[in-house]
Amino acid sequence: MRHNFIYLKIAAILFLILVFYIGLFFISNLVNERQSYQQQVIRDIANEQIRPQQVIAPYLKLPYQVQTTCTNEEKKTYDCTQTVFVTLGAETADWTAQFDVSDSTYKRNIYKAISYQNTMSGKGVFKAVGNELQRNYLWDQAEIIFPIQDARGLNAKPMFNIDGKAYKFDFAEQSQGQQGFDLMHITAKQYPELIQKFQQGFKFNLQFKLEGLSEFSFIPTSYEMTYHATGNWSDIKYDGQSLPFKKSSKKQEFSADWKNIALGKRNLDSVSKCENSQCIYDVLNNSGAAMAALEAARAADSVTSYATTTLSNISGISTQFIEPVNIYTQTDRAIKYGVMLIIITFGCFFLFEVLKSLKIHPVQYALVAMAQGVFFVLLLSISEYYAFAWAYLVAAIACISLITWYLYFVVQGYKAALLFGLLLSTLYGMMYLLLQSSGKTFLFGSILSFILIACVMFITRHVNWYQSEQQTI
Repeated sequence: MRHNFIYLKIAAILFLILVFYIGLFFISNLVNERQSYQQQVIRDIANEQIRPQQVIAPYLKLPYQVQTTCTNEEKKTYDCTQTVFVTLGAETADWTAQFDVSDSTYKRNIYKAISYQNTMSGKGVFKAVGNELQRNYLWDQAEIIFPIQDARGLNAKPMFNIDGKAYKFDFAEQSQGQQGFDLMHITAKQYPELIQKFQQGFKFNLQFKLEGLSEFSFIPTSYEMTYHATGNWSDIKYDGQSLPFKKSSKKQEFSADWKNIALGKRNLDSVSKCENSQCIYDVLNNSGAAMAALEAARAADSVTSYATTTLSNISGISTQFIEPVNIYTQTDRAIKYGVMLIIITFGCFFLFEVLKSLKIHPVQYALVAMAQGVFFVLLLSISEYYAFAWAYLVAAIACISLITWYLYFVVQGYKAALLFGLLLSTLYGMMYLLLQSSGKTFLFGSILSFILIACVMFITRHVNWYQSEQQTI
């Protein structure tokens, strides 16, 4: 039966690899559980403190009366007067946004959320309201509307400067819907002198500070628009129906510029259909699709989709601030390379046995596998407190040192143990590069696989496997 011993050893190694794979599955579940805690924290912050923000540029809402035909309860028609509204945006507008982004403002225990303080300013021109259609405008009911997704993010009521005079926005009477906007307005009823400004046209200037969570969406309403955004964050995702024509990103800094002559008119046409905040939200966010996606995100407990689904179908300009290194995603990706890591390690052990005729017991294989499994647990726990790169380095050094020390006694010599330690260091280094390569992972992985199999073939090119079968290993 000695000639079958090599097959029994291979079977034992394969069994240990299977056990190790099952262990990785449980570690992966642990990663998902820790990530769900973070997701819950972000949901709580969004519900209780601050949400991702949408801001619609101010526009003029002007009611007028039309003669029409109405129907009473007895289904009889009669002549009546109906009030309808026309919405007018600025002719031109230039906007700037300066973001101060931080991941330390909202924290609960070890979990944190990305938030921002947006210092935003805009200036532009509203042209005179023509009356070519001979409409019966109700000038005393005219108002400037300024919708904000979540007014909890304001530190003060915004001031709207009209031809050099400042007017303060107040909250409109319309109540906010479940996912609607907080409507702020300035009315001609409150400031009668504005009637002349509305009729003749005016220049405006607006400045405000707004706090939000993870994403900011600006919805222009002017017929011509420029928008310039800068901030102290480098990992940015741009979304919406208009992308920047110029953008740059470097360490702790980004800059982007937009220019559009059609988006504002389209948004204004959508807003003109609504009389309350919930309707505005539904129209601009394609209500059916948005709400379905939101419910799906809630059911899936997805932090990214839940926190930003409300902005997924926006009609404007979206800037999303992404976590530079998502420790849970990175750890989960590392776990996927775990089987490759243990296969290579066991393969090296097996080759060492064949080439050096030294027995390594399956229990010793198992202990080395367990040490490598603990690496992923260390990586997850340390990265929740410190930078992922440092967590990876500390966990790798700890496990490689432990395995190298143990192998000194297993292989009965420091040279072979140091060689294995160097091999493990190379493997962990390559795995870290694969984690950082993102789009080129498949390319690097295939090249690494080719190099490894080439090395094995080169080392074993003179091995007589039939003779090895007759030896006791």
